[in-house]
Formats: sequence, structure tokens, C-alpha cells
Amino acid sequence: MPRVFDEIRKRAGATTFAALIIVAIACGVTTMARATDGELHFTLVAVNDEVVTNDDKHIFVLSGYGTFSSDVVDGNGTYVYVDAATEIPKTILSAGSWEATKVLRWTPAEGGATVGRVHPGTLDLRVDIIPDEGPVIKGATLRINCNVGFAGIKNNDPDTGEPLAEGFWLTIPGSAFHGGATPVGPFVPKDPIFGITEIAR
Repeated sequence: MPRVFDEIRKRAGATTFAALIIVAIACGVTTMARATDGELHFTLVAVNDEVVTNDDKHIFVLSGYGTFSSDVVDGNGTYVYVDAATEIPKTILSAGSWEATKVLRWTPAEGGATVGRVHPGTLDLRVDIIPDEGPVIKGATLRINCNVGFAGIKNNDPDTGEPLAEGFWLTIPGSAFHGGATPVGPFVPKDPIFGITEIAR
């Protein structure tokens, strides 16, 4: 399965929504076998926009999978950070992997609603970003939100109560991929959404 994610990283400039769905489903099948009693598994592959104050047009492609309980997580994946304003093939600003280190909060859907094996909700993780080139960036936060649109389940932000889109949010604390010279992020779901997340048993 890691080779599938590596291929997504290599071909990020040409990724299609159909390819994202296929990979996500394949990963869901793989990770479902890893979850044990009391654990849930997560799967995601999505393309996010970077929140910036200038005219930069950067995107962040993140994929990954893993299992978690209330206080333990085992998960990782790959990423590619791209300058979307450049000509194809797009300029890659950074690429590498990430690893989950801590569960910060798990917020199930309202009323603990489930749909089949899917357990919609919002998972907040502490993660390390591991560039292929450059030092490890510790202490980033990754939010994974799993809605189930066909069942009418849409989660709200646990703090603000605002509706959350399907996808992920990534915040990297006071660090950068460019030698520390230029801050990056945060990264938020594209509008319309470009990808999928799943949290299931």
C-alpha cells in the first residue's frame, strides 16, 4: 500500500478525483483488518489549499491511514507540497512523509451516529512532518473530519460549533519547508472538496 501513496505523490500534478476515491477505498480495505476491539481506523487522501495573505497558490496533497483509540495512535502517510501557479509539471516545494504521535481529541458525530462500519467524527492528532530533504518538523496538528453526506451526517467544530467540511486541516507551528525563511500553512479543505476521509471500525 505505501507504493500506492508514493505513486500519488509522484503524480500529484495530474491527480484526479476518481483516482483519489479508488486509493481511499483500497486503503480502507487494508486498514479495516488492522483495527481491533476498541480501536477505529482512519483513511484519507485529499488536496488542500494553503491559507496565505499574498498571491501564492500553493496546494498540499496528503494521504495516510492508521488506527487509534482514545489515547493511542498508530498512523502515517505521505505528502507533497506544490506551487500550483507554476507550469506543469508543477514545482514541488517539499515532499516526504508524516507520522502521528498523539491523539489530541476524538469527537464522534452527534449522538454517536454510525453508518454501517463508518464512525463519522473529528479526529485531532499531533503529528511530525518528515521532509525528504530537511529536518523533521515536530508538533504539527492534523485534524481529520469524516462526514457521511448520504446519511445526512455533517460534523461541527468541537470548539466553535461551525459546520466542518469533509477533509483535513494541517497546522505547522512556526516552521517552514524553505530553511525556516518563509512560514507555511495552515492548510484547509478546498472548496469544493477534493478528496475523501473515512473513520471506521
